[in-house]
Amino acid sequence: MRLLWGLAWAFSFFASSLQKPRLLLFSPSVVNLGTPLSVGVQLLDAPAGQEVKGSVYLRNPTSGPCSPKKDFKLSSGNDFVLLRLEVPLKDVRSCGLFGLRRAPHIQLVAHSPWLKNTASKATETQGVNLLFSSRRGHIFVQTDQPIYNPGQRVRYRVFALDQKMRPSTDTLTVTVENSHGLRVRKKEVFAPTSIFQDDFIIPDISEPGTWKISARFSDGLESNRSTHFEVKKYVLPNFEVKLTPWKPYILTVPSYREEIQLDVQARYVYGKPVQGVAYTRFALMDEQGKKSFLRGLETQTKLVEGQTHISISRDQFQAALGKVNTEIGDLEGLRLYAAVAVIESPGGEMEEAELTSWPFVSSAFSLDLSHTKQHLVPGAPFLLQALVREMSGSEASDVPVKVSATLLSGSDSKVLDFQQNTNGIGQVSFSIHVPPTITELRLLVSAGSLYPAVAKLTVQAPPSRGPGFLSIEPLDLRSPRVGDTFVLSLRTVGIPMPTFSHYYYMIISRGQIMAMSREPRRALTSISVLVDHHLAPSFYFVAYFYHQGLPVANSLLINVQPGDCEGKLELKVDGAKEYRNGDSMKLQLQTDSEALVALGAVDTALYAVGGRSHKPLDMSKVFEVMNSYNLGCGPGGGDDALQVFQTAGLAFSDGDRLTQTKENLSCPKEKKSRQKRNVNFQKAISEKLGQYSSPDTKRCCQDGMTKLPMARTCEQRAARVPQPACREPFLSCCKFAEDLRRNQTRSQAGLARAQDMLQEEDLIDEDDILVRSFFPENWLWRVEPVDRSKLLTVWLPDSLTTWEIHGVSLSKSKGLCVAKPTRVRVFREFHLHLRLPISVRRFEQLELRPVLYNYLSEDVTVSVHVSPVEGLCLAGGGLLAQQVSVPAGSARPVAFSVVPTAAASIPLKVVARGSFTIGDAVSKILQIEKEGAIHREEIVYNLDPLNNLGRSLEIPGSSDPNVIPDGDFSSFVRVTASEPLETLGSEGALSPGGVASLLRLPRGCAEQTMIYLAPTLTASHYLDRTEQWSKLPPETKDHAVDLIQKGHMRIQQFRKKDGSFGAWLHRDSSTWLTAFVLKILSLAQEQIGDSPEKLQETAGWLLGQQLDDGSFHDPCPVIHRGMQGGLVGTDETVALTAFVVIALHHGLAVFQDENSQQLKKRVEASITKANSFLGQKASAGLLGAHASAITAYALTLTKASEDLQNVAHNSLMAMAEETGENLYWGSAIGSQDNVVSSTPAPRNPSEPVPQAPALWIETTAYGLLHLLLREGKGEMADKVATWLTHQGSFQGGFRSTQDTVVTLDALSAYWIASHTTEEKALNVTLSSMGRNGYKSHLLQLNNHQVKGLEEELKFSLGSTINVKVGGNSKGTLKILRTYNVLDMKNTTCQDLRIEVTVTGYVEYTREANEDYEYDYDMPAADDPSVHSQPVTPLQLFEGRRSRRRREAPKAADEQESRVQYTVCIWRNGNLGLSGMAIADITLLSGFQALRADLEKLTSLSDRYVSHFETDGPHVLLYFDSVPTTRECVGFGALQEVAVGLVQPASAVLYDYYSPDHKCSVFYAAPTKSKLLSTLCSADVCQCAEGKCPRQRRSLERGVEDKDGYRMKFACYYPRVEYGFQVKVLREDSRAAFRLFETKITQVLHFTKDAKASIGQTRNFLVRASCRLRLEPSKEYLIMGMDGVTSDLKGDPQYLLDSNTWIEEMPSERLCRSTRQRAACGQLNDFLQEYSSQGCQV
Repeated sequence: MRLLWGLAWAFSFFASSLQKPRLLLFSPSVVNLGTPLSVGVQLLDAPAGQEVKGSVYLRNPTSGPCSPKKDFKLSSGNDFVLLRLEVPLKDVRSCGLFGLRRAPHIQLVAHSPWLKNTASKATETQGVNLLFSSRRGHIFVQTDQPIYNPGQRVRYRVFALDQKMRPSTDTLTVTVENSHGLRVRKKEVFAPTSIFQDDFIIPDISEPGTWKISARFSDGLESNRSTHFEVKKYVLPNFEVKLTPWKPYILTVPSYREEIQLDVQARYVYGKPVQGVAYTRFALMDEQGKKSFLRGLETQTKLVEGQTHISISRDQFQAALGKVNTEIGDLEGLRLYAAVAVIESPGGEMEEAELTSWPFVSSAFSLDLSHTKQHLVPGAPFLLQALVREMSGSEASDVPVKVSATLLSGSDSKVLDFQQNTNGIGQVSFSIHVPPTITELRLLVSAGSLYPAVAKLTVQAPPSRGPGFLSIEPLDLRSPRVGDTFVLSLRTVGIPMPTFSHYYYMIISRGQIMAMSREPRRALTSISVLVDHHLAPSFYFVAYFYHQGLPVANSLLINVQPGDCEGKLELKVDGAKEYRNGDSMKLQLQTDSEALVALGAVDTALYAVGGRSHKPLDMSKVFEVMNSYNLGCGPGGGDDALQVFQTAGLAFSDGDRLTQTKENLSCPKEKKSRQKRNVNFQKAISEKLGQYSSPDTKRCCQDGMTKLPMARTCEQRAARVPQPACREPFLSCCKFAEDLRRNQTRSQAGLARAQDMLQEEDLIDEDDILVRSFFPENWLWRVEPVDRSKLLTVWLPDSLTTWEIHGVSLSKSKGLCVAKPTRVRVFREFHLHLRLPISVRRFEQLELRPVLYNYLSEDVTVSVHVSPVEGLCLAGGGLLAQQVSVPAGSARPVAFSVVPTAAASIPLKVVARGSFTIGDAVSKILQIEKEGAIHREEIVYNLDPLNNLGRSLEIPGSSDPNVIPDGDFSSFVRVTASEPLETLGSEGALSPGGVASLLRLPRGCAEQTMIYLAPTLTASHYLDRTEQWSKLPPETKDHAVDLIQKGHMRIQQFRKKDGSFGAWLHRDSSTWLTAFVLKILSLAQEQIGDSPEKLQETAGWLLGQQLDDGSFHDPCPVIHRGMQGGLVGTDETVALTAFVVIALHHGLAVFQDENSQQLKKRVEASITKANSFLGQKASAGLLGAHASAITAYALTLTKASEDLQNVAHNSLMAMAEETGENLYWGSAIGSQDNVVSSTPAPRNPSEPVPQAPALWIETTAYGLLHLLLREGKGEMADKVATWLTHQGSFQGGFRSTQDTVVTLDALSAYWIASHTTEEKALNVTLSSMGRNGYKSHLLQLNNHQVKGLEEELKFSLGSTINVKVGGNSKGTLKILRTYNVLDMKNTTCQDLRIEVTVTGYVEYTREANEDYEYDYDMPAADDPSVHSQPVTPLQLFEGRRSRRRREAPKAADEQESRVQYTVCIWRNGNLGLSGMAIADITLLSGFQALRADLEKLTSLSDRYVSHFETDGPHVLLYFDSVPTTRECVGFGALQEVAVGLVQPASAVLYDYYSPDHKCSVFYAAPTKSKLLSTLCSADVCQCAEGKCPRQRRSLERGVEDKDGYRMKFACYYPRVEYGFQVKVLREDSRAAFRLFETKITQVLHFTKDAKASIGQTRNFLVRASCRLRLEPSKEYLIMGMDGVTSDLKGDPQYLLDSNTWIEEMPSERLCRSTRQRAACGQLNDFLQEYSSQGCQV
């Protein structure tokens, strides 16, 4: 016994000697900027009565303290404290943490004299290293919808909160990145309410992909949070299709025999079922998403109540697999792809859906053991936690889980088996007793009984048992909820005689120590933790003690069940109520504190087009962000105490030992190996693709196998492929596909034939599914202040859909809360659906087909009519209604014929009325255009009251013989006295329309995009320098910045990875274009906030394009050499070099940081080298005007040597042309490539200013820039500026983009130099005699006016305008004449030619040169379910790519409404033009081009068109060049609304950079087409012809002319203004009119036509829609009203209308007959009396 006591005493003495006094220091392993750091300090084993004082602080070892000090005082009775250490931004900056290049580490230091005096330390400090992070607070970003079309507006919100989830008002930095990862927008903002809202527009040229909006606190780079949204081309579906497998997996076990079953459901967005047919097909999909379709599994089934069921037996499936030589057992890891197209019966519209996540698996379950600790405590129970999920991702309840546990101790082993079923949320826990001697535990876990999921896990005991272990055992294995009390038990293991008295523990959540405490040690110690909001969504429980001088610790991660937010937000609507479109809705907002509630409503149809991949903000995302501050890794535990602390996210020091310093914020990731399967199951096309290994050659092969919408042989197509490496696979695959198509038969009896199985979808993007759209996609985007409750009354939009309403509240006391979305269904049991064309022309005939939908349980009879409206001819004048019976649960179309008679925007309203409250009405705007094509004409006059010759002007009216006869056209006159403010102010470059208002040009390519930036920058610079922003509307400055940011966002779409830019996304980079972008973006740095590194990269790329002689070359010249202004011919290298020098000089502004100084020196050296080259060329004296001007400007700008500047200046001035007060550069000696015919300035002020070509304007602008730098504002600069000012267009721009950019830059610099505060006046009087008499206007303007700085007046087109000018200020008068013309025979098509033909649609499936026919007379069918022949997969899934609308591929309707456009262009071989041209085709009325066809022309390897745009009825095709031989392209178009008597439409081919250089033509519908037939009913036709003339037959009334009806017509009503007897010479077609050329045989009467005499010719016009035909060689008596137009000779021409008398003159033979002799006598008496005496009243 004495021995035992002695041993016990000795052990106690040894233990006490080990347990020396020490200070324990705990802290989170990461310090976050601006967030208080929680620091735990503990005094261990200090003698009773001893007191320890000290402080803790943060420091940078190299530069000093980084935080204020926090004092502490500890004793044996009060041995621990939890401190909060502030981390202010100013202290962090002052201590140099932001300057650390490597991972910024900071030291937490405890300072106390006790450490040195009592604890025997060498110093008075003890510390631990922490990782510093600038991350702080919480940021959430929300967009108004999850998916957008290119060109759409994105609205977003940023919610800013601090670390405690309370509102923060700190400054935010918000950035937007496009799908290429390039930053396109950046701004710093201050949100006083902690909610920042903004919006931007996605450029319409954006490629599909994922965009990102990021936000961070401006002083915290690592506080960045982001949200993603999808950008793709889509249109909202009318109904949604869902595919639901009966089981979310397919078992690959051979013995498994169940069928593969799938449900298809189609419902309208307002919830009702769809009637129609479903076409389904299947494919195997690998991990990369590659699909191989399975033959023989296609189905065609009818929907019943919007549903159908598809079942595939195992034998059927295995048979399909057999065709590709594989077995079902080989498919694990792959997925079954299912695609379905549903065609609704009433409207024939089609929607599609696909199922891509149907996996082949060996088990129905997945098994997750990640919540099981990876560390073993021998002698303590081991807790195995498993989560079982079904393959759909949902928790699997009541599933048997078996565990086989092998316990190993040396060579001994023991196996224990357990079994238990999962609980309601798929969890199961096993407590496995582990004896103290066990070193390893091997677990084999299986879930499920028949085909189980299996997982393995091996855990080992620590290599050293140390002082013992601590076991943490939760009382309840379930995750707690907020408000629960979580109980844990602590006990020691492996310590026979514990010497410590207390367990110490900490609770860590969101990167902070939330609590620190202690609990007396008992045999079984229980600790209760109250789980509040601060511990959600997870927390670590860390417990420890010291034994024998060593720490013993353990930890456990507790996940808190996701619940509601800390506060409360509920959105309530009356869900039981059936809402109709346009109804008011009561929305109840309920909170538990004063809060701001941000609302938004999204059309759930967006989720059907891909929006599901980006979920809206919800509480799970909020918890995810909150949990991201969790510094721990894993479920807890560790091999020793230091590892326990470290894995829980703690830093620890006890003076002898400390944790490792954390290097980054992430946890180490497990390396996972994935076994990929390669199964050979390719069919014909896949086998062909498999012959090519690289992605590029595969793409070439795919392009070759893709059908074009026009006839081309494979050899012709391959010849257009520029890359030789691509040409061979393209040609081979093209021929392969042609052979397969040639073997197909036209008549298809079923779906399962082998020749039908060539699926074009292997060649194209399956996600490109287009559907239709009519209504807003989101609304209710607003923020409402709410004090616990608020009732909102909102009006529902017109969409029949289901809206999902979202709400986010932000409260000062409760933080952020995301409400559960509420859904509102908007529906009408009975409603109608109306579709209108984009536009039609007057007197074309429409067939409206509104569809009536009846979802009532009973049949409904309604009367349907179109409301009468002026300008439309309707059945019965709009009062005649059709009675239609619509059976219950069905739909019926109704047909109406309509003829527009007025050119206007007319509201067309269709009304359906039934009994009681049944009915609906839809009103839409029908856009009606005038006949013919639009013609524009601009004239400019200089107003100078100081010049006697300029004080009076007479401006003649227009007398174009081609103007349509009854158009009410005008001349618009604009007068200004302030050119700078007009051109650069709120009416010009900064107008609401932006620079688009300056030019009438498209904006597809990169250089066109720059027009958004350059003039706006120029305007901003001018207004800044002259301090004139205050003279413009207050919002103008913001608008300018917005325009610049939009342009920057758009140009980034063209940026390449190396910093260069190409004209199109698919073209190589251009030196000239890259230099242009560098220059403009360098000037825009302040407004766009772009990173200078990107522009430095751009400048570096340009340096690589410089040659040894100092010149620059362009590896891929911009498509249109004229785009570069004067960069053509022998001067091209010189001008390009000067242009790049100018850009590099401006780019020097972005080299401000130290790291870029070496590259800056290279740029400066490059400029010097290039200047030497330019000086040599200028000295030779061989440069043309443009090259001389840009060279002189470049040398002056870069301050080259004075000798070089003088040589360039003298050379330039020698070429100047001076006329009066004008100085300009036009025709010049030197390079013949720059010589054009001279256009002088006006000889006197009373003449209009001649309009010079774009090249002259650009050259003169460079000359002005040079003169301003060299001499400042002088006499020569004044004359140059005067000439340039009067070259501006009516809109304020110039001819094209380059001349506009450079000229505005030059004039801005001049206007800044000449700016004066002196006020001058300009008085202008304009007078004219019009139809309504004399009209006069007096304008009193001055050179500083803003509001009313200009006046725009309207005068009759043919009227002469008299102008009188007074005052002492110069000004400008501009006239714009816009009118429609009959034909374009007067336009010049000698150099450029275009031809457009329209034919019936042709499927080009045979040889390209094979003849074809088309047929317009096939009968129509309404219901796709009753087709005599099924729709084959090839027809369906290939044909859908050719339809913009989701229409059924019905043979009859498609052939009836689809046409093929062929556009041919060529040029004169002698013309020097070889650059970009644009074909602008106005489609025939009611048609819409098939976008899929247009995309094929631009996206395949054999590219035919560089780019296309659609704008209303216009299709714009960009061509790289115009060939000298005829070249044609084709595309299909669908007529969405039936139109009869379709009028010809216009097409224009023009040089983009010289739009006046063009060819304009008309083209017509196919001659055999029903497009030219009559659609209207009898009374509608009669109404439409009400304005048509009526032809009287010869001697129509015989001898009954007792009252003298001819004389009454001529003299009383309507009282004619002319009367001729004419002989018809010929008939001609002019646009929508017929022209009859006649010779006058007798003049009876005239008013205006004083020159009319016998033998002269006169033209008579009648609308083509009228039935009047005058036969050549016959004579007619014609009396009517004077015309307003003239022919080519200036003679009047007349319109034949309802006020015209037309009577065929009887022949002599007829008059000799006894019966007609008296009637002929009366006719001759009238002719004689009227011609001699006229009207006697």
